[in-house]
Amino acid sequence: MPEHSADQCPYFLFTRTPLHVGAGQSVGYIDLPIQREAHTRIPIVPGSGLKGVLRDHPELKPDADMLFGKATSDGESQSYAGTLLIGEARVLAFPVRSAKGCFAWITCPLMLSRYSRDVTIDNFPSAKGLDTVQEGEDGSVTVLAGTKVTEKKKVVLEEYTFTAAPPAQDDVRAKWEEHLLKILQNERVWQLLKDRLVIVPDGIFSFFVQSACEVAQHVAIDDDTGTAKARALFNQENCPAETLFYGMMAGQKINGHNPAGSLSKLRALDGKAIQLGGNETTGLGWCTFTLNYPKGG
Repeated sequence: MPEHSADQCPYFLFTRTPLHVGAGQSVGYIDLPIQREAHTRIPIVPGSGLKGVLRDHPELKPDADMLFGKATSDGESQSYAGTLLIGEARVLAFPVRSAKGCFAWITCPLMLSRYSRDVTIDNFPSAKGLDTVQEGEDGSVTVLAGTKVTEKKKVVLEEYTFTAAPPAQDDVRAKWEEHLLKILQNERVWQLLKDRLVIVPDGIFSFFVQSACEVAQHVAIDDDTGTAKARALFNQENCPAETLFYGMMAGQKINGHNPAGSLSKLRALDGKAIQLGGNETTGLGWCTFTLNYPKGG
């Protein structure tokens, strides 16, 4: 990956197991929904949630106060902010069922444009050609899709059929796929992205990230009897495994600390697994954490 500014860089979360970053109670049929952007309904991981996990990580404990700040406690007169700034993570690629090839990863022009803007590195694939991805007036939808999920010019994702753009128009998708593969070069499952990436219209992407998330049913247990409580069934929404999130991190100069030095402290976690969100004791929330930190930082 190309070099970035010494005081900011992108980070990535690749879910190994379903992930539940809760939004609280809901008035809909899902009792425990996940957090989403209000206008696009795309799932997010708030920076505050990731900050709490990183602060408690054993690798960062010696530098926790410097990186994440310190609150006033007994005998101390002043609190101070940390040097590390953590932005929210948004879904960049989302796994869905495919009639051919078992499953595909989908993304959309909106998310690729945001990613290009936020990460601001050179040699990004051109946006030219993404206008091929569109919804026709007759209800047809044209997508850019890899060969492993395309059959006779059709792509079937979940229960919906889309028209694959001709191979001659697939150059932009192939270049984006090549770029994205480099993000997690040591993650074996992510390397299955080759010829499985599908670029769909923004509206279709928003639909899938709402309708194709896992909804798990649970029942509360009575502590006295050890059996299910009456009328205590509830639904919990989870982001599926193999979802790729991206966000931005930056360092700020506080108390004389070097911003780039703050980011370099996270190198110890690069490529390792961390656990986010709820239901940790039942195995949810395991993610591969990757930081594209600046060279020489």
